Amino acid sequence: EIFEYSHNPGCAVMHAGRHRHGVKGIASGHRTNLILWCRSSVFRELRKHQRNFSSWCGECLHQKKERRKQLLEARHQ
Repeated sequence: EIFEYSHNPGCAVMHAGRHRHGVKGIASGHRTNLILWCRSSVFRELRKHQRNFSSWCGECLHQKKERRKQLLEARHQ
């Protein structure tokens, strides 16, 4: 899943930390990043009851399937 975004001064992009992300190089000027790690007891409680967050990102679903596949392969060896 690819999300293209053109930044506007004073705006931010927020995402769940488990989402793979990256940026393209800049052609001119400079880039400043502000990184925040937020913790949420509500989110952690929800995860106990809802194990499938794959609808958030196609890449996350792919990674989850790959981890399951690797785990099963390791068990069969």
